Amino acid sequence: MHAHPLNIAHRGARAHAPENTLAAARLAHACKADMWELDTCLTKDGHLVVIHDDTLERTTDVAKRSEFADRAPWPVDAFTLEEIRSLDAGSWFGEKDPFGTVASGEVAAADIASFKGEKIPTLEEALRLTKYLAWRVNVEIKSHSGLAGHATVTREVVASIKKMEMEDSVLVSSFQHVYLREAAALLPAAPRAALVEKPAPGVASPSGRNAGTAVVVSLTAEEAAAMCATAKSAFLHPDKSFLDAAFVAALRDKGHAINVWTVNTPEDLRRMVEYGVHGIITDFPARLHAML
Repeated sequence: MHAHPLNIAHRGARAHAPENTLAAARLAHACKADMWELDTCLTKDGHLVVIHDDTLERTTDVAKRSEFADRAPWPVDAFTLEEIRSLDAGSWFGEKDPFGTVASGEVAAADIASFKGEKIPTLEEALRLTKYLAWRVNVEIKSHSGLAGHATVTREVVASIKKMEMEDSVLVSSFQHVYLREAAALLPAAPRAALVEKPAPGVASPSGRNAGTAVVVSLTAEEAAAMCATAKSAFLHPDKSFLDAAFVAALRDKGHAINVWTVNTPEDLRRMVEYGVHGIITDFPARLHAML
C-alpha cells in the first residue's frame, strides 16, 4: 500500500487546461501528478484519437465550421483524422471556463491565448509525450457498442501501446469490460482497471454506444471483487459515491486496489486519502499534490 495515493490527472489537468490535449498533459506533469488519464476512440477512418465525448461539439469549434454544418451533432466516428486535426480543441476552454478557473484568475491570459489552436491528439502522440516525460498514463477505451469499432478498438489500442513499447507505463481501463478481457489476452503485461458508475438519473440502463457498460445502483466489496475477476482487472475504478472506508479495506483484502474518480473538493480529496485508496483521479492535480 502506498504511503499516499497516486495523483492521477483526469484528462490531464483539465481544470486549468483544455481536457485530453497535450497541453493538459504537460500541465499535469508540471503539477507533479503521478500519471494522467485519457479517453480514446476511433475516427471514421480507423485512427485512435484522444477525446472523451461521442461528439466533437463540446471541446472543439466544429459547430462554428460551416463546412461541417450538415453533420450535426458531429459524432467523432463520422469524421476522418484529417478533418478532426483541422479543428481547434483549445479555444473553447477560455470561452466556456468550465471550472471557473479563468474567471478566478488561476489561469493566466497568456496560457488561455496559448491554448488557441490546440489539436485533438492521436493516441500515439499522447503515448509519445508520456514516454518523453518518463511518465505513466491510464488509457480509457471508450465504448464503441453498436459501431464497427466495437470489435477492433481494443486491438488498435494494444497495437499503439506495443508500437511505443509502453506496456510498463500504461494502465488500460474501460466501462466496457469485454475490452479488458481482450486486453488481458493481447497485452497481459499491462495492468487493467474495471470502471463502474451509477446510473444517471432517469436512465434505466445504458443504450446506444454505451450499451453493455458497467452501470450498477450499488456495489458490495464481494460484488466488486467478482466484477474485477470477470474483467480480468487488478484495479477497480469506481465513482466516489460507491466508497466508504470499510469498502476500500475489504476490497484491498481481496487483492484489488481502488483508483477513485472524479474527486475535486478539498473535503472529498481528504476523505479518499483517509479511506486509503490506491489512487485518486482528479481534475485538480495541483490541489491534490499540495495536500499530499
